Amino acid sequence: MNTRFPILSMGICFSALPLMADTNNNEKPNIVWFLTEDLSTHYLALYNNGNGAETPNVSWMAQNGVTYTNAYSNAPVSSAARTTLITGCYAPRFAGSFHRRLQNMTMPEGLRMFPSYLREAGYYTCNAQKTDYNVKLDKTAWDNIKGELDSWKNRTDKSQPFFFQRSNMLTHESKLQFDEETYSNVKTVHDPSKVYLHPSLPDTELIRYTYATFYDRIHDSDEELGKLISMLKEEGVLDNTIIFYFGDNGGSLPGTKGYTDDIGIHVPLVVYVPEKWRDKLGIEKGSVADKPVSFMDFAPTVLKLAGAEVPEQMDGQPFLGEEKKEDFIVGYGDRFDELYAFNRTLRKGKYRYARNYQPYHTQSLFALYRYKQLSFREWKDMFVDGKLNENQSSFFMPFGPEELYDLEKDPYEMNNLANDKKYKKVLAEMRNELNAYLVKKADLGFFPETVVLEEGMANPATWGSNNRGRIKKFADIAQLQTEKYSAKVEDMLKKSLQSDDAVERMWALTTCSYFAKKASALKQYAEKLLTDERSFVRSRAMVFLSELGESFSKDDVLAVLDNVKTGAETMYILNDLTHMFENNLISPFKIKKDELKKKCSGVDWRVKYLNSYASSDSWEERWKLIYKENGKH
Repeated sequence: MNTRFPILSMGICFSALPLMADTNNNEKPNIVWFLTEDLSTHYLALYNNGNGAETPNVSWMAQNGVTYTNAYSNAPVSSAARTTLITGCYAPRFAGSFHRRLQNMTMPEGLRMFPSYLREAGYYTCNAQKTDYNVKLDKTAWDNIKGELDSWKNRTDKSQPFFFQRSNMLTHESKLQFDEETYSNVKTVHDPSKVYLHPSLPDTELIRYTYATFYDRIHDSDEELGKLISMLKEEGVLDNTIIFYFGDNGGSLPGTKGYTDDIGIHVPLVVYVPEKWRDKLGIEKGSVADKPVSFMDFAPTVLKLAGAEVPEQMDGQPFLGEEKKEDFIVGYGDRFDELYAFNRTLRKGKYRYARNYQPYHTQSLFALYRYKQLSFREWKDMFVDGKLNENQSSFFMPFGPEELYDLEKDPYEMNNLANDKKYKKVLAEMRNELNAYLVKKADLGFFPETVVLEEGMANPATWGSNNRGRIKKFADIAQLQTEKYSAKVEDMLKKSLQSDDAVERMWALTTCSYFAKKASALKQYAEKLLTDERSFVRSRAMVFLSELGESFSKDDVLAVLDNVKTGAETMYILNDLTHMFENNLISPFKIKKDELKKKCSGVDWRVKYLNSYASSDSWEERWKLIYKENGKH
């Protein structure tokens, strides 16, 4: 049990009844999803013994249903998380985890968006505005895809069961991207001096104000939830409606949304279950469940509630009213706008294991949308000025390949146990379990996005399955990052640096970049790759060699950029260049738009940031150059 959660009653109980609609009288429950944007458990009083925003309507649901203490969005950003929700799948197996999509991906063969199956089961399906998927839209999924808060009333037959999804934007990250004038003149309802600060952030007036603003927005979203509940009651359907309240991913304060830490993917989930369905499902009123569930499980759960079959292509398992078999959760992060970050996590029992596949990177590697928050920029400024303690500074330090946390003792992940010998066995078990899962699912994160776009777009999931052997090889090379550098490791890297497979060469260089000077004996092999046929290999060779002290010029970089095949490859190289700029591995220079052979969404943001380095040594001046349009998106 999560020790931060106040126990409402003796835990959840399950009866022997099957999880499905009542087949005796053919009655089916209405099902409502109320998504609150960018909200992790860490900001709700309900989950933190009173520390956080009060949500009376969510509390009413908790008193009349079940509260899940270990629910996860899998991905820490909206489009990847919502892609998981709508498909019931592990999104990286069909490249649905890149935010924002450069192309719409195809779902696994034969699979439809889950509301399509609800419609076949007799449901009216409606959505209040936001979709935000990384897959091609299934036109059979929705009766009304851009409705309002009461769009479930539009069904012609009022006895027809409905599925309704509402996305509440009031807590979205953008609500914390206020300017200096707002900060100076707009007062918050919540008292900034009384907010509960997390240990990863410094205690400043601006950060307290940002917290209080977020609490205000959480309260506002709860009021809309109350309005919806009242509408359902007035319509006479509340006693046959199961309501899911949950965050669409973690966030929104600095270091949360967009990062695969627990705070980035651990979301509130409270399910209101009316009395007659509590009896049928064997759920105790006001119960608490600590079994881990994730967004992969939501679609299968809804389909079982509706009496529909769960497609075998879905990766999740039903959880409401029956015992979920899997006892672990996998989280994933790939690209966030212009920022490439390949991270995977495993939550099992009280432990969370994190695998960072570019371990020489920092979490803080620049992403324009994240740093639009004044408080995020203040955090960075304080790090540069040496004003942070060790915990507050960790966000700006290199990841390292592995992290391990005991979330019962350390819910804010301040004490990494990966190097503690007492946890060697736990670390090895979780490392091996996660690695086996990624290979089993044929995780496409092991491929540069450009390769997927070039080769796998006919059906990414099938393409990934056909390349599972390659993925295992890439994973094995990456796993060398978790070992001590040795002659054995060096021999394996030397062999991979000379592979016929460009992606294998890239993984060998990535691992060399982590070992840096320890791998200096491999310098001659890396130098040969500066003229590789693929630019993503050349670029990673530059990263490694710059760690060894080699210097590269703008002309060297432009030669690499002139050899790209897609805009995604351009962005991949600019990501490497950002790492080099931020760590003083190359002298800054400006890039002109016409110097880029191929572009895509996000490239302009990255170039804007890189060019700020060539214009000023002052972060204050850089912020002005980057956000000269007052941070408007």
